[in-house]
Amino acid sequence: MYLSGAILPGSPSIAVISIVWFSRGAFSTRSWTPILLARMVGWKVTGAAVHAPCAENINYSDLGANTFTVGTTGEINYLTPGNMNIGAGSWHRGCLIAPVVPA
Repeated sequence: MYLSGAILPGSPSIAVISIVWFSRGAFSTRSWTPILLARMVGWKVTGAAVHAPCAENINYSDLGANTFTVGTTGEINYLTPGNMNIGAGSWHRGCLIAPVVPA
């Protein structure tokens, strides 16, 4: 997984995070059950975040539905709106934008 980002100063500050994740093995997801990928250290989300759909190389019928999300304590998750089987070697790219304050 490759995470990059920046905290833009302000009141509140804004976290802008880019995510590129390559899944090594196949896995299954459960509908609306987040899969924890990483955690922002030292920051807490204070309001609604922008969760853009992932660009992925998965089954055509599942494209455009999955997102990366961020929780109030800074956890970065992968979220699908249905049960899915994701193949080995899949890539997932997306971004998050969220208002944050120091934790």
